[in-house]
Amino acid sequence: MARSFYSHRVEIIPREFITQEGNVYSKTARVTLLDEQNHEITVLSLGVPDLNTVYDAIGNGAPVNLNECYVKGFSLTACRRLQLLDKTATLPIAGFIAKESFFVSPISLDFTNADFTGDYTHFEGATFVSPELNFHGSRFSNGGVNMSNMYVKVGKFNMVGCDAQQGNVTFKNTIFDSGSKDFQDFNFGSGVVEFTNTEFGNGDVSFINTRYNSSDVSFKVARFGIGKVDFHFAKFGSGTVSFERTEFGTGRVDFRTVEFGQGKTSFNRCSFGDGEVTFDGADANNGKITFNRSQFGLGSLSFEQFHGAAAQLIFEKVTFPGDVNFSSAVLESLLLPNCQFNGKLNLQVDICQNIDLSGSVVRDIADFYSFGNVPRVNVLNLAGMRLLGKFYLDWKVNKLQSLIYNQPRTTMDEKAEQFRILKENFSDLGRYSDEDYAYVEFRRCELKTILQYELEGNWVSKALAYPHYFFKKLVFDWIGLYATEPARVFVSIIAIYVFFSLLYIGLISSGIGNILPTSVNGESLSLVGRSFYHSAITFFTIGYGDFVPVGAIRLFCGFEGFIGVFLMAYFTVAFVRKILR
Repeated sequence: MARSFYSHRVEIIPREFITQEGNVYSKTARVTLLDEQNHEITVLSLGVPDLNTVYDAIGNGAPVNLNECYVKGFSLTACRRLQLLDKTATLPIAGFIAKESFFVSPISLDFTNADFTGDYTHFEGATFVSPELNFHGSRFSNGGVNMSNMYVKVGKFNMVGCDAQQGNVTFKNTIFDSGSKDFQDFNFGSGVVEFTNTEFGNGDVSFINTRYNSSDVSFKVARFGIGKVDFHFAKFGSGTVSFERTEFGTGRVDFRTVEFGQGKTSFNRCSFGDGEVTFDGADANNGKITFNRSQFGLGSLSFEQFHGAAAQLIFEKVTFPGDVNFSSAVLESLLLPNCQFNGKLNLQVDICQNIDLSGSVVRDIADFYSFGNVPRVNVLNLAGMRLLGKFYLDWKVNKLQSLIYNQPRTTMDEKAEQFRILKENFSDLGRYSDEDYAYVEFRRCELKTILQYELEGNWVSKALAYPHYFFKKLVFDWIGLYATEPARVFVSIIAIYVFFSLLYIGLISSGIGNILPTSVNGESLSLVGRSFYHSAITFFTIGYGDFVPVGAIRLFCGFEGFIGVFLMAYFTVAFVRKILR
């Protein structure tokens, strides 16, 4: 089991030591582990092997068993020297196990360019103390490698260019002390890759250009300290990838140009520090990447030029203290429900079928489109969003009417709310034409919502639902466009004036009523002239008194006068509303 300690002291005793497996060593090492106050933590009793015997076994192709051993100055370079091999030659090792062992060196622990050909290579529970632990270029040909429950107290941990072709690779529960950890160019093969509950400590950690093929990968509950965490150019395959509850330190977290493959990738409940977190240029194919309930620090989060035409990015119940950037991203879905954005939110994607901001809080600036290329988006969901800042977008360029109406699972009431949010936002931005467009759609959706409620009521409500709906639709929408377009009101005035004029002509011609002149001048007007003139003075409530309606025309004159007063007031409101803004 991994034991962390500050320092240690060793006493070699000329006494026989027998391991649990029955291996016998002529000397015993008593290793005392100490804390920072130089207090004893525990004492280990281990066997002391002869390294020359170990090197001879490697040269003869025999398996090596160093379980429960104290190994000082292990070096495969020294082993090659004894065998008269080039110092960079690949060195086959038929089998290697070193469970619960203690490796120490004042210079470097050297496992470079080894070819571990055994069924499985075990370092489970081992402890390493040295300026460097170096596995550079090593291969695990037939099986995997078990490095779980280790304690690695080295300044530099090097597994650059390693290759685990078939078996599992596990660092579960391993503790790294301060120092760099470099897994660059590691080919993890096709087995399970497990860093569950690994403590990486302070120092840079590099997984640059690592390849995970079809492996399931787990960094669950792993913890990174102060330093950069870099997965630049890493390539995940078809397996699932989990960073659930991982704690990233205060340094930069870099997932730029990573290929996430086709499997599901989970960053749920991760904790990111205040450093920059970047996924710029990463590729997700058709997978799903989730960040549900993750915690981000004050640093920025960037998915610029993220490419996943058939992929989903899902953030649910996440608070973003810093800026968030999705500019030029290509996605199937960007789901951000119930999130809180305290910094700037850049949503100027390249392509995204569905952007969901339902229930989210935007405290600063959200930029969907301000200049440049127009985002190609099919659905934009703002249901329940609380916009405390400003949202930059364009009604016509972004086709916002379609983006809201394309939502498959929101009600008319929810669509009305979204248009209201846009209306208030455009008002704050001083974009009054866009405000009018949003206001009209808000009222239209509101009217349809009222219709739905009335159709669900009693029989009286159902009977009056459609007459009520079409009356409001005629008066408020078709005639005046909810007082947002004075030109439409003016056209409606002309149309209704002409309608009543023609109505009077028809009534007079059929003998149902008449318009009689009260002066000699009025007798000179033709039927059409009398009808249009009388309609004008009635509609505009001028009332010169030179014509008198007779019969049924009296009823229509009163109705026309009421409509005229109403439409003039309607026109005044719409006109003044335009002028004052």
